[in-house]
Amino acid sequence: MFKFFKKTPPTPSDELLEQVKGILFPPLELRTASKNGETTKYHIDYSVDSNLDAVLYDLQEGYNDPVSQKTITGVITRLNKVRKLLEAYVELDKDAEYIIVEDIETNEHVEQAEY
Repeated sequence: MFKFFKKTPPTPSDELLEQVKGILFPPLELRTASKNGETTKYHIDYSVDSNLDAVLYDLQEGYNDPVSQKTITGVITRLNKVRKLLEAYVELDKDAEYIIVEDIETNEHVEQAEY
């Protein structure tokens, strides 16, 4: 026999995760283009990781153009939206004189020799 399950209503956490997912990884957009009587289908990927991969490639190839800069700005804007949704704010020590920004994976940064 078939069992029927009631779908549980989404919780606030589920809804928050869906919002974050929509901001960082929106669905692919399917488009078509016609040229010389031939139709081609293609996807547009708006996800932050793909955007960063593409702009990194451009920068490595020597293209630091307005499009690359706009892409980075757009990714930062979306990450800031997610930070706000998650209330992921940093707490700063009032006696700290500056912040060092590092990549958590490589833990590389430039030390400041003099204060």
